[in-house]
Amino acid sequence: MKAIIIDDEKHVREGLILLGEWEKHGIETILEAEDGNDAIKLISEHRPSIIFTDMRMPKRDGISLLKWIHQSDLLSKTIVVSGYDDFDYMRNAIAYKSFDYILKPIDPEILNETLERAVKEWNDEQLSRETIQNVDSLKIDDFTPNEEKNNMQKIEEYLRIHFQEDINLQDIADRFFLNRDYISRKFKQEFNETITDYLTKIRIENAKELLGNPTKKIYEIAYQVGYQNEKYFSKVFKKQTRVTPNEYRNAILSNK
Repeated sequence: MKAIIIDDEKHVREGLILLGEWEKHGIETILEAEDGNDAIKLISEHRPSIIFTDMRMPKRDGISLLKWIHQSDLLSKTIVVSGYDDFDYMRNAIAYKSFDYILKPIDPEILNETLERAVKEWNDEQLSRETIQNVDSLKIDDFTPNEEKNNMQKIEEYLRIHFQEDINLQDIADRFFLNRDYISRKFKQEFNETITDYLTKIRIENAKELLGNPTKKIYEIAYQVGYQNEKYFSKVFKKQTRVTPNEYRNAILSNK
């Protein structure tokens, strides 16, 4: 993994390099640029995963660079490092989808906590992209004469593979190039359940398996099966099974 630090002050770039726990987070190459123009050349060539940039720089400033990154096809996580607690800078950082905004002088703890979150999010998104690519390759094989599957079966397979993600009907419609109402109607005809109910069933089935492991926390299981909120997960689980996750766990563990 690569990162780039963009700042017109050399001591700031050196300070970030010294303070950052780069190797811990799998970053092997750290590039440096002293202004936006140099940064664009290096970013275009190396496509770093993580970008740290100052806002006030000569030639091309941070706002212009953020705009360029936002309009490009880059998947990088951009972190602004600025000595100015400036509303206009922050507004632009938000508008151009920066990951975070850190103020100078740099606090090592804040720097590394932000770096850890950025790397984790980049890795999670990369894993998701790779999974989609694998599914796409499987979909091509599905169209062989002996193994042709209808659209609803493919959607069902997609739900089973991606149940951990935040899935909604519009996402599915966009992905399969089908009308939302058509999907909703046909899926229910095929599986006797709505997509929402079917997805919930898949998630609860997987949650039941995970609850058999006493070392896993309930909130961890909730996240692993697609719920960001433990309380909401518990509410859905009880609605489906008539017992709470803890009650279900206690019951299956007592029978072992």
